[in-house]
Amino acid sequence: MKITDIRTLRLRGPRPHSVGGKAGVLDKRLVRVDTDAGIYGLGECDDFMGVCDAIAYVRAVLIGRDPMAIRPMFSEITYGTLPPHPENARYDNRPLDLRPQIYALCSPTCTPAGPLVWGLSGVEMALCDLAGKVLGTPVYNLLGGKFRDRVLVYLDRSSPPDSEDLDAWRRMAAEVMESGFTHMKFDAEYVAPKVTADVWNRSISGAQLRRIAERLAAVREAAGWDAEICLDGHMHYNVPDAVRLANELAPLKLMWFEDPTPITNPDACAEVRAESPIPIAVGEMFIAEQFRMFIDRKACDVVHPDVMFCGGLHEARKIGEYAELHYLPLALHGNGGSLATIAAAHAAAATRNFLGLEYHFIEADWVGEYVTREGAPLFENGHVRLTDAPGLGVELNREVCERYLAPGETLF
Repeated sequence: MKITDIRTLRLRGPRPHSVGGKAGVLDKRLVRVDTDAGIYGLGECDDFMGVCDAIAYVRAVLIGRDPMAIRPMFSEITYGTLPPHPENARYDNRPLDLRPQIYALCSPTCTPAGPLVWGLSGVEMALCDLAGKVLGTPVYNLLGGKFRDRVLVYLDRSSPPDSEDLDAWRRMAAEVMESGFTHMKFDAEYVAPKVTADVWNRSISGAQLRRIAERLAAVREAAGWDAEICLDGHMHYNVPDAVRLANELAPLKLMWFEDPTPITNPDACAEVRAESPIPIAVGEMFIAEQFRMFIDRKACDVVHPDVMFCGGLHEARKIGEYAELHYLPLALHGNGGSLATIAAAHAAAATRNFLGLEYHFIEADWVGEYVTREGAPLFENGHVRLTDAPGLGVELNREVCERYLAPGETLF
């Protein structure tokens, strides 16, 4: 069995609730890997700058290759091989519009992070789906078997549209709980944006500290003490102000404070962690080696990879295993729609130290409906329930995909 094609398509539709509670438009990109046996796999990657170029490169490398060799192909594309290189890695004469030649000595960007691994993550996801179909088993079995049948989901809420309205914060928290979810996350910079003193200097004013504490206290009041509340700093803050904010919010018993400082410096994050009364989560854009660096430097309490950015399902599980060896929990960042969410749930099920899986798009119904699973909705009582269907157990909802197909795209 050989890979015959790798294709993508973009979906585009409304996003009723985005960061800061604003409405907007959302793009989602799906991936399909075809084989000469007629079996195909589905994946999802984010529609970031450079991702389409990366997938074009990956396609040129993988055409004619064995789709079951997932990890060797991942390693070859991200790190290259030593000369004389494997026989099937000699592809100098293959056509690729982006470059005159494909190189086996390293990645095409000379780094394993960034757009290359973002595109490859969607392809890896599709290869896992394909392998499960070939072997007649769910993907979680390819990852070593499941620890749990249901995967807990936490909702990213950012903020209500009117962040000044305390009742809006209470309503948002109550709606999360009433819909069957018990875990939720908010964006620190959007809790009280009208009193941001300086948009450049990574600081939090005293006025902003008080308002953030007041508004999240309203969330805690409405959700109750059995709910879990998280806060995302989006890498915006300096060390002392991140610590000030953590101390201000300590009475609310938050589950974690995510990415409080820029993520290029583990020492800064370690300083925050050492003084924060709230656990520190990091890593939505990290690959495994970046997690190793932050864990080894004691710069985090919770590791937080995304299967669309870390390299896919095998890499997410590897990150979880390294965290488990240090007795740290793993949560999964989730910037994906229904396909990536179900794929991430397979990795979560197979990871012992799993905490929760993020979902951003609860108001955008179409995002939760562009793939379907026989006999199982996307969410049940705040969880993704795993099935025993082969692969990821999903198929495209062709009606939804046709309705939201972006201009110039073709449905596969």
